[in-house]
Amino acid sequence: MNTSIVSAVLALALATPAAAQPADPAAAPGRGHSAAPLTWEECGINGLPNLRRNPTAAELRCRFGGRGPGEFGLLSYLDVPVYRPATPLPGTHTVGVPGMPHPAPGESHEQWEWRVLRTTYGPSVRNVHNDLAQLDPVFMSMIRRFERELASRGVRARRRETYRTAERQAWLFQQGRSRSGPFATTTLTSWHSRVDRLGRPAARAADYDVSGASLPRFHAIAAEIGLQSYGADSNDPGHVYLPDTDAAVGLELAVLRTLPRVMHVTLATGRPEGEWQSPSALEHWRRRTRDFISQPVPFYPTVQPPIIPIRERLPVGRRL
Repeated sequence: MNTSIVSAVLALALATPAAAQPADPAAAPGRGHSAAPLTWEECGINGLPNLRRNPTAAELRCRFGGRGPGEFGLLSYLDVPVYRPATPLPGTHTVGVPGMPHPAPGESHEQWEWRVLRTTYGPSVRNVHNDLAQLDPVFMSMIRRFERELASRGVRARRRETYRTAERQAWLFQQGRSRSGPFATTTLTSWHSRVDRLGRPAARAADYDVSGASLPRFHAIAAEIGLQSYGADSNDPGHVYLPDTDAAVGLELAVLRTLPRVMHVTLATGRPEGEWQSPSALEHWRRRTRDFISQPVPFYPTVQPPIIPIRERLPVGRRL
């Protein structure tokens, strides 16, 4: 991420009009418990260095104005859930990590989604790679150990997919949206699609076919090795991965936190968790998506202001 752009976005996110910044925010006339907070401290956040990667429900309600039923939280502060009124079936895309698929220069994450949904991919997107040679070296060594432990403990698991091209991931993203089939994924930035600095495959995810009876032991062994997964009762139970969340610098993480976000998006519907759905809802959203992408591409600015502007008190003379 360009440093000047990061600084500009951060300055925009932390700045509010002078008239809206009284010397004593708590003494602002007419402010009640439901009024928008004016400082990080009012949300229990003691400055930018203390921002946690995953917010509490209270912080999300305070900082981002989250309201309604369901669980509130983010998969990670590196995740930017794309959810606007114009986007019928949103996705959740990781940003700030080198080597991951990303929008074109100057393109927002929503514009990237819209472009993908309008793209026709060739037959190569059906090719499935399940070898270990295209994995990140650290992840590869962990997978080798993982598979040895599975075998020694009698857990039968067949490796199904490792590296996945960005085009194949985008093609899977179309499924259930602009292309027929069950809803497949909420992301364009899977750890399956990661590449190294030279553009060579360096995936940090692997999928397995595992029987339901073996899934609890499968995930227990993965945790012992240090791999992450979505759990035995998830929509993707045979998936293990190793995120590289330290690749983004602190300033980038701070900027990402200022972008509008929503609660978890469910794989079943592609809609925010806790949002009530009628029995025919999925087909309704799919139809809206197909209608949406048949229209001219709408314009959305790349830089989005925060839902609730909060200023940061900086020492005199300090610059971003």
